[in-house]
Amino acid sequence: MACWRIDLHIHSALSACCADEMSPRMILDMASKRNLNVISITDHNAVQHSIAACQLSKKDPIAVIPGVELTTREEVHLLAYFPDAESLLKLEKKLDSCLPKASNNPEIFGHQVSYDLNGEIVEIDNKLRQTALNIGLDNLVDFIHDLGGLAVPAHIDKDRFSMLSQLGFLDPEANFDAVEISKFKWEKESFHLADAWEGFPVIAGSDSHAIDDIGLFFMEDINEEIRDFTSLKDFFEKNKQ
Repeated sequence: MACWRIDLHIHSALSACCADEMSPRMILDMASKRNLNVISITDHNAVQHSIAACQLSKKDPIAVIPGVELTTREEVHLLAYFPDAESLLKLEKKLDSCLPKASNNPEIFGHQVSYDLNGEIVEIDNKLRQTALNIGLDNLVDFIHDLGGLAVPAHIDKDRFSMLSQLGFLDPEANFDAVEISKFKWEKESFHLADAWEGFPVIAGSDSHAIDDIGLFFMEDINEEIRDFTSLKDFFEKNKQ
């Protein structure tokens, strides 16, 4: 029996560390080819391609949950998911005020390529998005929640840009909606949806940075519970311990 396939951590060409050809259209096409059902484009401190994917998905069988991967002042990577594109646009205003004033250096970080809905390049984004925002973790989580979003510390087991690497611990009383672990830990330790870490529901994503990475890892949702933002929120609330 075919399983419901979910990947809530995919980067596009707007992430400087990602392949330049990764347009929203190309990502959706590959996700469809690899039989994914629910995805989220989560670029580093950038939301435009996630918004574009949401628009494109209206004519696609794949559901797209609006998302982003933020870097806090502590250099903790934080995934955030939202109910609609309007919430992402409100977040973008906050990001613009918290981004460094310096410009991106593509020789160090790579290019940040912006595509339109047809898969055509419209501009090279020169804002410095690969570094930390001028806002702390707790305040950023509160802001996400104020917009009706979900806050999920990313790949908490990794030795860089994670809760454990930067802060040394995961507070079980923190106001997170879930936590993400790396796909390697998920597979090695046979995690499943509805498992928990320190009381938080656990997810994992491919963290895809190249088109061929999409669909090689996904979470299996045997009950097909997660279909959109609302059902994702309900799933987290149900499984928080």
